[in-house]
Amino acid sequence: MNYLHNSKSIKIAGGGVAGLSAAISLKKLGYNPIVFEKCSAIGENRHGDYEGLENWIFSTSMNSFFNQVGFDFNKITTFPISKFTVHTKTFSPLNISSKKPFFYMVKRGRNNQDFDNQLFDQCKDMNIQFELGTKAPKDSSIIATGTKKAAAYIRGINFKSSLNDQVHLLLGHQFALKGYAYLIIINGHATLASAFKKNKRKNIDNIQNCLKYFQSIGIDIVDGKEFGSRGSFSLPFGNFKLPYLIGESGGYQDYLFGFGMRMSMISGLAAALSIASKKKEALALLSDVNKKRRVSFINRLFYERLNNYQLASFANKIANVDNPLSVLSSAYKWDIKNLVRWKKINKNYEIRPT
Repeated sequence: MNYLHNSKSIKIAGGGVAGLSAAISLKKLGYNPIVFEKCSAIGENRHGDYEGLENWIFSTSMNSFFNQVGFDFNKITTFPISKFTVHTKTFSPLNISSKKPFFYMVKRGRNNQDFDNQLFDQCKDMNIQFELGTKAPKDSSIIATGTKKAAAYIRGINFKSSLNDQVHLLLGHQFALKGYAYLIIINGHATLASAFKKNKRKNIDNIQNCLKYFQSIGIDIVDGKEFGSRGSFSLPFGNFKLPYLIGESGGYQDYLFGFGMRMSMISGLAAALSIASKKKEALALLSDVNKKRRVSFINRLFYERLNNYQLASFANKIANVDNPLSVLSSAYKWDIKNLVRWKKINKNYEIRPT
């Protein structure tokens, strides 16, 4: 007996951005989703750190995107970032700016002004049922519980700062091996973090190197609270079927720069559409997303081969073009060249088909 054909009640495992997107989309499609979250509050497993909603992978405006996945963007506290500074060992600090925001910063967590909690509030306004502090049942139709395989890590510090709002990007293997580090200061709250791949060279302390660098340019970081998280670079491509794997559980993320929230939210919408027998619409969404994450994976392999000088040269190129946002957008275009590249790496690296 097919569970979905006999009940409008749909069980969702996980209350992250993907799970919440699936829930609100299902509700608007006439279903009664139940979200099971093992934490006692939505956003509890976040650290109050800042993350970005990118503005270059997808062409739709942020307002239109949030409306598409079922949320009201005007009820979300965001901070548009149109300029930031890149630091490398090769060049003096590079100032990069754009007419349109590069990304919208949101604060992750369970408090009133935090992104996770604000999505939760919109779901509650729709009378969506939540089972907090409860492990999801095994017969859940949608799995949004995150990744179990770690291939990349984030170490960071949240702290208070009296400095003006600013965003810094650090490129160099001493700051983040095969990755990047960043400092974000907004409204007196700050996040310093290093996103890096597995490090066999135990003598490299990314965060300490970041701290020393910022101290050398007059930015002191004191009385901070450390945090850490992890991510996967596996690509579980396969048929989109019950139980639907969404968010990081399904590998819906940006592998190049790690801006994965929009991809996660689209995967939640796609699962809802599939359950509502709107397979054609769901597959169209996933087709576009899958092309972008394949390209991001290809570019990640290229990025990891760059030495410090090449990383600096890439940043310098971005800083000296009229429209840096368009350069970033072009990195996610699916073409014949990337199709050939994908076929060559499809059975290698950390790709996990389902």
